[in-house]
Amino acid sequence: MSHRLTTWWRVLSVVLLGLAMATWPSASWAATTTSFSVLHQGAVASLTAKGTARFGTTIAVSPASSSAQMSVALYPVITVRSELAPIVSGQGPGVGAIATTGTFDLKCLKNGQANFIVTLYTGTLPSPPRSCDGAAPRLQLSCSTNGCGGVYPIRYALSANGTTITKWSLLSVQSASVDKPLQVTLIVPITPRALHRPTHLIDVLNTIGRFANTPVTLGLNYSVLADIQLNAVHGPAWVSALESAMLSPLHRVIDAPSSTIDFAGLDANHLASQVGEQFTLTGQLLAKMTSHYMDDPVLLSGAQSPASLAALNRSGFNEVVVPESDLTQAPSSTLTWGTPFHVAGAGALVALSEDGPLSQLSHDKAIEPGRRAAMVLATLAFLHFEEPFAPSSRSVVLKTPANDTSDSFLDDLLSGLHDNPFSQLVSLSPSFGSAQVGANGAPVDRTLAASQSSTWSAHNVSSLLSLIGEVNSFAQSVRSSNIATVLRVAVASAESGGGPSARQSAINTATHLLDEQLAQFSIDQSTITLAGSGTDLPITVLSHLHYTVDTVVHFVTDRVSFPKGNAVGLVMNSPTESIRVPVSGAQGSSLTLQVILTTPNGQVVLARTAIQVRIAGTSVVGYVITFASLFVLAWWWWRTIRRRPKGRHAR
Repeated sequence: MSHRLTTWWRVLSVVLLGLAMATWPSASWAATTTSFSVLHQGAVASLTAKGTARFGTTIAVSPASSSAQMSVALYPVITVRSELAPIVSGQGPGVGAIATTGTFDLKCLKNGQANFIVTLYTGTLPSPPRSCDGAAPRLQLSCSTNGCGGVYPIRYALSANGTTITKWSLLSVQSASVDKPLQVTLIVPITPRALHRPTHLIDVLNTIGRFANTPVTLGLNYSVLADIQLNAVHGPAWVSALESAMLSPLHRVIDAPSSTIDFAGLDANHLASQVGEQFTLTGQLLAKMTSHYMDDPVLLSGAQSPASLAALNRSGFNEVVVPESDLTQAPSSTLTWGTPFHVAGAGALVALSEDGPLSQLSHDKAIEPGRRAAMVLATLAFLHFEEPFAPSSRSVVLKTPANDTSDSFLDDLLSGLHDNPFSQLVSLSPSFGSAQVGANGAPVDRTLAASQSSTWSAHNVSSLLSLIGEVNSFAQSVRSSNIATVLRVAVASAESGGGPSARQSAINTATHLLDEQLAQFSIDQSTITLAGSGTDLPITVLSHLHYTVDTVVHFVTDRVSFPKGNAVGLVMNSPTESIRVPVSGAQGSSLTLQVILTTPNGQVVLARTAIQVRIAGTSVVGYVITFASLFVLAWWWWRTIRRRPKGRHAR
């Protein structure tokens, strides 16, 4: 039996070894498969008077190979925006190249990275500049020097270990001076998702801070700021990075409210003041944390309706940025983009739309940051070339959320935009100038796509109104605690769209949060005994909270008078606080005293109880009996002294 088992194990070992040997070549091939990424690429090549231009590229090869070769090919200039999509997707233009460098060795590959410079020329190139340890890659343009301007697709092809890998990018060629560069506003919204990657957010903010001479706009809302304020671990570092990013006067902040807030519903249900409160809360938190203030424009996300924009307009907000997907026709799909417009049904409000395809490209993680930045810059150059001699300046809003971008992408993008001939970064507010509405033949009015309006129940409205009043009252009484922020954010977040049931659930959650705080107060209801009229009434109030609250203690009874009033202010800054309240005119031998603890404005009851008070005072009969007793005692004492025998003390 033992011999048979040994034999079977030997056979099994041979079979497994054979399978391993059979699969080893493919596994070995997979392990040596080469890949490369474009770490950086010059986005603009400016032709000199002699018809030459250069752009540099840095690539990373993995695994590093001493036999790696590279070739760069140039394809026909892009004439319509739709031709950009195949380049972005990696399919290529579908036509033949107009020039190629041929293959050249990457002998300068160090630590898996190589830098090389490609030369473009229109005529002859007697002594081409060399790079990458002697390589002299060059591309010839078949055009006159002044007629070569435009955006060209380029293809990188890396050959190593018997395989060839290609990647597509874009290159802008400048052949003449630019009279009116494109006005670009870069908005970096910071959403709650960005806080899930603490170090990443700090890197993004610090990168923005380094470009002090370049306009950048941050988008924030109260949810993000509250999360930063309440985070004991990462909050201080986030605040420091935020202050660094906002240190430059060219760096601005705008409100970017959550897409769930129902501005139209608030306005329609007589809660218009809460529309403004949505933005006031953000501004207050920002000023408290950084001493900076918000700019006027508002960055909207999600599906908007004319009623929502009209509600904003009635609340004093006149400049908004909307997703172009909200419009019945995306401006980026036309030639009439780049100017502000009015929205049908939204009053005098002025709007801009973000460039959807460009914003999507800016955070396309399938494209490495360096190549992505070059493609964004080249797309902006193409937008300039669409109408280089437009009578009025044209604006592009580029939105790249902090969570979806990277510090390396922002570094390349901001560096590339700093001295870019085709586009320049500007702040958002100037782009809303009323004189620009309808400029360059663009529509004065645009329409929003149909969006479903939400409904509010009567219970939604009444419970929200009650909650708003109670939270405001309690928050005003709280000292040195973040609970006021937590409560206000909970209320503001409950003012959302959707159905009545979901909204009521959010309102109930905020109400429960408030009730948890109120339940921490109580009043000692032990029986109190008063020695008589004119004595003090001792009252003890208890609190299980760990922060200071201003309160008022109220006394309700018709059996006792309070010379200093029946309401006494009390600062609760310890678990137990006692006060002594003067009383007068006590009637009877006992009474029931109602004691109520409220916020300073009396709107919220923190605690209430009924205390039994016993009065140990005396009546006229009591005085007579007392004096009579004293008289009898004195008479008895005098009689006793008189009856003592004389001289008794001498015996």
